[in-house]
Amino acid sequence: MKKIIYIQRIGDVDPGILIVLKKNLKRFFKKYNIKVVILPDQLPILDSEHDSEERKYDAIQVKKRLVTHGKNKNYYRILGVTNIDILTKASKFLYGVADLPKNKSFGGALISVIRLREEFYRLTENSAIFEQRVLKEAIHELGHTFGLKHCENLCVMRASNSLVDTDRKPPKFCEDCAYRIDIFIDNSE
Repeated sequence: MKKIIYIQRIGDVDPGILIVLKKNLKRFFKKYNIKVVILPDQLPILDSEHDSEERKYDAIQVKKRLVTHGKNKNYYRILGVTNIDILTKASKFLYGVADLPKNKSFGGALISVIRLREEFYRLTENSAIFEQRVLKEAIHELGHTFGLKHCENLCVMRASNSLVDTDRKPPKFCEDCAYRIDIFIDNSE
């Protein structure tokens, strides 16, 4: 199986975000011989996934549909990128969601970029900071698909409960997480 991370647009997402994310993920995952491809199609946002009381979308339902789509296509990894506000029963908002893998040949993750923008908080937009946040959250959620759990070190796998948390963590794995992902990927070949 070819090792490719497929970026899947969910709903209306600026293609420029995906292009920059692809470039950054390609650079990041190069050492693992993992390619990155933007899928040309778009998955729609479904009304059935909307929580009208919270005025957000159910991240688990959206991710479940994304995972089904990726499995049906026999993808190695799929990363959904959306511009909708997402939540779960446990969290009123999320930057992303992913599951630890059931097997090494497939993984699916979802990120939402809406709360990573300065303008969401009525601040002046900073595109460089926004691009770094998107990259960090994408690497973080993809890290889960490679078996990594949350980490307490200065690491991209550190949990983010605010933008401050996201901004403080580096766009890379700590030594422990890098070692774990190396073993995971080596053992999946």
